[in-house]
Amino acid sequence: MVYIPSLTQTQLRILRIVKKYPDKAVRLSYEIPVICYGDEPIGYPAFLQKLIDLGLVEVCSKRVRYDSSRYQRDSWNKYSEDLEMPSIRAWELWRDKYIARQEGSKHILMPGEEFEHFSGVWIQEIGLRAIQPSEDSILQ
Repeated sequence: MVYIPSLTQTQLRILRIVKKYPDKAVRLSYEIPVICYGDEPIGYPAFLQKLIDLGLVEVCSKRVRYDSSRYQRDSWNKYSEDLEMPSIRAWELWRDKYIARQEGSKHILMPGEEFEHFSGVWIQEIGLRAIQPSEDSILQ
């Protein structure tokens, strides 16, 4: 009997992208909140680890670095793009909305109270390549 894994929409999107470019490593970048300063994250997030464990993708490269949140920066830039001179008050309004949108999350990323002070995050960049699963891995 053939085993067909159930994948989330995110996993399916990643799989479609890497299969679209079979001869290239597709770069995936995501942010991880800093929970304990100095402790660089190890391993991969669960959504990616499942694809690796199922033998659907392989990791070609991995790089982890500490930086300010690109996601927050992009969100702020989008919020303030129509403002001629963004003010600290606009920053405070955006910051409150940004924090409120994370309600219920396990780890809340809080931008700083100072103007354009974005949260520090771990940025993990991974090169992925699709691999053809062997018959043994799909048969159960």
